[in-house]
Order: sequence, then structure tokens, then C-alpha cells
Amino acid sequence: MKRVADGRLLAVLLCLLVAAGCGALTEVMNLSNRVKDAGYTNVQANHSTNNGFDTVTITASGGPEGSDGEDIARLVWDTYPAEVDRLVLRLNGKDYSATNAELEKAFGPRKIQPDPDNAISGESILWWVIGIGLFFLLLVGALITVLVVVMRKRRRRMQMQMPPPPPPYPYYKP
Repeated sequence: MKRVADGRLLAVLLCLLVAAGCGALTEVMNLSNRVKDAGYTNVQANHSTNNGFDTVTITASGGPEGSDGEDIARLVWDTYPAEVDRLVLRLNGKDYSATNAELEKAFGPRKIQPDPDNAISGESILWWVIGIGLFFLLLVGALITVLVVVMRKRRRRMQMQMPPPPPPYPYYKP
């Protein structure tokens, strides 16, 4: 029974992790689709956070003749709603990189201002998952406690309700 409960808890936590990451994945997928719509192929987009430093990495090929990826950088800067501290672009085998300050200097202020309280980051998702996981652990713990108490009460009641042993048969002398 304990293995079943552990398996269910693991399944619930896994579902929570997937649900928490869906918002971030949706924005990355939307960015990838915008890059594809701009004429690029084999597009892969990724957003990673390390110690609060957000890096957006895009790998693509094709695109307009002689493109150096400036249009992709503008797409990220103008349409991606999460924080971007560094943009890493791998276009047709060449690597390009720009910091937040370099992007702002090249394209001006962002059209979409990321909300720091509502930012898509690994840290915020982690805290949500931890909070929801703790809630479910408490819920499962309370459920197990209630089940143990009920089972003990039933066992005691069953022991109390057992009929007394029959009286001894009278002894008859032959």
C-alpha cells in the first residue's frame, strides 16, 4: 500500500512540474514560431536561468540572404515577454551574442516590459512547485493520519464486539 501511495504522490508532483513549466514553454514556442514565420528553418529556442541571469538561445538556419541575425534579435527584444540578460544566436553555423545593454543600445527600449514579479524564470517556477508539493505532502499526510485513526478505531470496535466465549457445558456425572 505504501508503494502505491508513493507512486501516486510522485505522479502528482510530476504533473505539477509539467504544469508549472507550461507557461514558460508556451512563450518559448511562440518565439520559435515567430522566428520560423520570419523565414528561418530548423529553429530551436531555449530560455535558461542561472542564478537569476536569463539567457535566451536560438539556433536557426536559412533566412534572408546575408542575414546576420539582427532581425531575430529584434524579434526577441520586441516580442519575447520574459527577461533577457543575454541573447545567444547560432545562425547558419555562426555564433552571435548580445547582452541586455547591447540590445537596448541597438534597438532602443523594449516594447514589452517584463514584469519582474511575473517573470518567467526557473526560480519562480521552482518556488511554485515547492509550495504546491508541500501542500500535497501535507494533504497526503493528513489523509494517511485519518486512515490510520479510522483503522485503529475499527479494530478496537471489532475486538469489543466479539461475543464472549460460550459458557462451559455443565458437567454431568454418569
